[in-house]
Amino acid sequence: MAFQIISHDPESLLQAFRETAALILYPSESDAPIEVHHVGADKLGDQVSPDEIRLHFYGDEDPKQVESSEWAEANRLESNGTQRFFRDQANIITTYPNNEYFVHELYHRENTPHWRKLRDLFFDNLVQQRWFRVDFSGSNDARADIFLVGRHLQIELDADTNEIRTTPLDWVVLKTFVIET
Repeated sequence: MAFQIISHDPESLLQAFRETAALILYPSESDAPIEVHHVGADKLGDQVSPDEIRLHFYGDEDPKQVESSEWAEANRLESNGTQRFFRDQANIITTYPNNEYFVHELYHRENTPHWRKLRDLFFDNLVQQRWFRVDFSGSNDARADIFLVGRHLQIELDADTNEIRTTPLDWVVLKTFVIET
């Protein structure tokens, strides 16, 4: 038997991300929508860096005056980038190291399933995951853009032999912002 693709095709994956992101806002002082972008591997390369994010989203002549950018791994639930993007949005109860806990308010609890779906789409379909934060100077200094980036992985299975083949495809970028005053 031949190999069969068992992963999402690119368009259905983007649609799933868009539908899920449309249901939630990214929390900060000014709740923000989450934009879903498809970026070709030819535009971001094989390993995404802060410079590539800056050039792709802001260009060479940056009107927002990028002051700094940082990144972190986001390749597992406890990694810094994952924690910084999802924070406690996918939790109904947040437990602290001293065993204290906090049960989240109704609005938060109602959105938890959407955050979990977004998280699962991200981890079940993307590899080479990174989190980026871009800070600005000047009149935009209270705003920071937040990016969660991963590369779509096509997975093929030979049902007769259980052999799996994988092919990295294009990048999926979740982009939002926070306001911090």
